[in-house]
Amino acid sequence: MFFSKFSKLSLISALSTLAAASASAENRAPKELVIAAPFGPKSSVPDPRARQNGWLSNRAGVSETLIGLGYDMSMQPRLALSYENLSQTQWKIALREGVKFHDGSVLTAADVKDSFAKLDAEGHPAYNPRLSKLLGLKSITVEDTHTLIFETETPNSAFLWTLTEPSAAVMKDGYDDYPLIGTGPFVFEKAVTEKTYVSRGFADYWGGAPKLDRLVIDAIPDGAVAALALKSSDVHLVSNYPEADFAKLEEDQAGQRFAASTTRLFFYQPRMDGGPLANDALRQAVSLGLDRDTIVAASLAGVGGDVANSMFPANMTSWVNPHLMLPYDPAQAKALLDDAGIVDNDGNGIRELDGADVVLKLRTYEGRAALRPTLEISQAMLQQIGIGAEISIGEFGANNDALAAGEIDMHLQAWGTAPQGDPDYFPSTLVATGASYNIAGYSNPDLDALLEQGRSLFKTEERQPIYAKVQDIVNQDLPIIPLFHKTQVSVGNGKVIGYQIHPAETYLASPELDLAE
Repeated sequence: MFFSKFSKLSLISALSTLAAASASAENRAPKELVIAAPFGPKSSVPDPRARQNGWLSNRAGVSETLIGLGYDMSMQPRLALSYENLSQTQWKIALREGVKFHDGSVLTAADVKDSFAKLDAEGHPAYNPRLSKLLGLKSITVEDTHTLIFETETPNSAFLWTLTEPSAAVMKDGYDDYPLIGTGPFVFEKAVTEKTYVSRGFADYWGGAPKLDRLVIDAIPDGAVAALALKSSDVHLVSNYPEADFAKLEEDQAGQRFAASTTRLFFYQPRMDGGPLANDALRQAVSLGLDRDTIVAASLAGVGGDVANSMFPANMTSWVNPHLMLPYDPAQAKALLDDAGIVDNDGNGIRELDGADVVLKLRTYEGRAALRPTLEISQAMLQQIGIGAEISIGEFGANNDALAAGEIDMHLQAWGTAPQGDPDYFPSTLVATGASYNIAGYSNPDLDALLEQGRSLFKTEERQPIYAKVQDIVNQDLPIIPLFHKTQVSVGNGKVIGYQIHPAETYLASPELDLAE
């Protein structure tokens, strides 16, 4: 073939440019985004299906569920391309084709069935009786390579929503080279218990190769320390920034600020099956004695919080009961206590129950900046109605153990009330009789029957009055004492691209997440 002198020069120039670009790509520093988060992994190989491990691995982009939640909290196709309700107990799931696991194998219906079977395999790292109970599966049938039929033991209208929970991740059993094998845009690299979680980009991701090479999530439970890490450039993003410091950034117009409403509720879980708070009047007085407006203003520094009148926030428009109130009324609280004979007999300012001063032991944990001030303010408010309070900080799991053992009286917690987008999750996990996190020993057969009825109905308009009544019962019995719903605030260093706060707070990493040069 004949080339002119001009075309030869053009070809040489083009080849030189291509070679230079290739060399530049090979020599450039990997794009690594470091994020400070309140909590770290619970083990060095945290299987996403066990406990709440899936929350972290879902954020890190390692694991995926069959169905996802959009930013409007609607169900979205994920590993399942389509899903269909065949009957009250049967659900047809059609998988997305061409999805690869991180070890290069292709996702099949048999893999999905095997992954879900591990939830019930006691001793397996994926064992999760809590999620298994919520799913209520009777069987999974593989129809073909990409189609499954899920059948539940009883009608369960929350079933598809439960498949969106991060713990419902589809995983293969790992081995040395791939300890955790998921399908997400990032491959699990390593974890250091309670400290850090590292994942790297997966070029063969079905949704397109991620722009980041590496993602590091560092556990920094102290918000002030996390803010300093951002200032010193040790991290690029703080996902739960201290509200007081965020307010200052708003004033100074500095930093890369993110804020969005979530379903997170700050609440007390009182011990119900023993101790002073088994007394209904005392429990009601505690709720009446807490000035939620003041707690929100002080604990959140005027940033991102709404007083709670029930377990669900206003942004759950289909499910919140708008007729409920949790008033602040210290005079009524004192009257209730007086009528119940819980009075100050010796003039020391503390009321007595069964001959002993009522001094409640309250505990919370690090990880969310608003928890500690909420605990401290609560102590002062309870003293105003003659109830003593001792406060302390512990570890979340240890606090639950202490509550169950009667060593403390209330545990201050912060939960997302609808990580599945459905109203059944929170009450069925926390207040149903025998529920996995019903640590306080509450039991109400009427509430249990309502929850069962709510799962048996499939139309939103039929379910709404059921869950409105559930909220009403919870407000009457107070197995949880809601305080406020929180907006999440995050701060970046100005270089974070593609980050968005999800209302369920269970999504973070995506192929579009990036770091500017």
